[in-house]
Amino acid sequence: MTPAQAHRPVVMTSHRGMVVAGHHLAAEAGTQMLREGGNAMDAAIAAAATLAIAVPYMNGIAGDAISLWCDASGTVETINGSGRLPGAFDAQALADAGHAALPATGPLTVTVPGVVAAWGEALERYGTRDLSHVLTAAIDAAETGVPADATNTAFFNGPVYAGLCRDHPELTEMFGRPGDCRLGQVLRQPGAARTLRQLARDGWRAFYSGPLADAWLAQASASGVLLSADDLAGHRTEFQAPLSVAWRGMTLHAAPPNSQGLALAALAGLEPHLAAGTPTDGHDPVVDPLAYLAQKRAAFAARDRWCADPARVDLPADLLDPPGLQRLAAETPGRPPVSGGGDTATLVVVDRDGNAVSWVQSLFEEFGSGVTCPEQGLVLHNRARLETLDGDPVRGARAGMRPFHTLCPAIVTRAGGLAMTLATPGDHGQPQSLYQILRRHYQQGLDVQQAIEWPRIRHDTGDTVLLEDRCPPAWDDALGAAGWQVRRVGAWSRLMGGANAIARREDGLLMGGADPRRSCYAIVG
Repeated sequence: MTPAQAHRPVVMTSHRGMVVAGHHLAAEAGTQMLREGGNAMDAAIAAAATLAIAVPYMNGIAGDAISLWCDASGTVETINGSGRLPGAFDAQALADAGHAALPATGPLTVTVPGVVAAWGEALERYGTRDLSHVLTAAIDAAETGVPADATNTAFFNGPVYAGLCRDHPELTEMFGRPGDCRLGQVLRQPGAARTLRQLARDGWRAFYSGPLADAWLAQASASGVLLSADDLAGHRTEFQAPLSVAWRGMTLHAAPPNSQGLALAALAGLEPHLAAGTPTDGHDPVVDPLAYLAQKRAAFAARDRWCADPARVDLPADLLDPPGLQRLAAETPGRPPVSGGGDTATLVVVDRDGNAVSWVQSLFEEFGSGVTCPEQGLVLHNRARLETLDGDPVRGARAGMRPFHTLCPAIVTRAGGLAMTLATPGDHGQPQSLYQILRRHYQQGLDVQQAIEWPRIRHDTGDTVLLEDRCPPAWDDALGAAGWQVRRVGAWSRLMGGANAIARREDGLLMGGADPRRSCYAIVG
């Protein structure tokens, strides 16, 4: 692949804002906010709520969110909209009852859904529009319906949905039977529309206390979910300083633990120690696969040791400084979390003033726990699945603690403000895809669309390395000689994510990129 072979053109504007999102209706909802004079956060929440309706198996009203806000001066703040394990959760009791691990789906995997509070509190903190106005597009999408595109059709007719419906047949009442979805078929979600209308009328807090909260919690409890009214009423979004690391004359910002943003920050920080120079074999202008994998292993060692609720893990103060990174390169990896499906929804926004958002929200895996509250149109997420029942000091499930989160928003700033906002789905691949995109853009010199489309490498655990078919054939031999097992995954694999990004030049020009691996769209506002 050469830079001239981009699948899509880069989208640009010099005097307006831009939204890039994982569905065109979400991008349109966000740009409508910008056109009405709203700012980047108004647009982000409009797009996020619409994403929850447009791709309901990837994210939803009962999911979580972790995001970054960057104001026009370049000041970045983390929005941690992840929820805690129920106060009634007892890992030892579950282990004594014969559970070796938490199940993949079902009521035990449910934590407090944090995304609605994140929408509301982020809008109150940074936005300029009321929640009732910002939810308009999402309500319309839920009531009038969303025509199934190729991505949604493939999911609803595929084996994952069929398996979920066998275990959780109530999903068919909300989303139809497996195998019945046709291109253009309109999916209406009246329960979700009712919930969004109640939130528009009564505010985001209605999801956590009052009649709406009581109603959905009663249904969830009847299914065995351990959440209580106190768990919901006590939930709040946390606004935190990001992890920031100097990189190529700029600053890369990522979300701190419990997000795996630490892995992205460490990848960037380790670059001078483990990936210096340009590959010499001529097969790729930037990435040497063996150097990359050494760098990735060290970065993920930090993630697996310290990415948990900050109340239970003390992050070394110098971890992202040169001495800390040098120690990290020689340390033994921690215990990796369970690998999930990687179905997440993302969006990025930059407004005409230079404010920016990188927003990531998820049910964790496809339709999360599979536990539904049909009257409210909710499917609860399964984020607790990433925790263990063995008392592990980092990964062991504990009541009232936020679990490890794969959600990994990213922002790059330079002197004077934003340089890029970017995000991608992809489970453990999120920091890997983001880092490769950054190097393709800033080191290789590709525009942001070309950087997104360039073929990627991914490693989760073990000795198997995933390569897109467009990666150099010589990589197979080099990796095999070093003891790696190569698995080619197709030319445009959704396993490599579905990145959204907006780069901002110093003269203010915005350049947006949308990943053809998934249903991503860039629209000027």
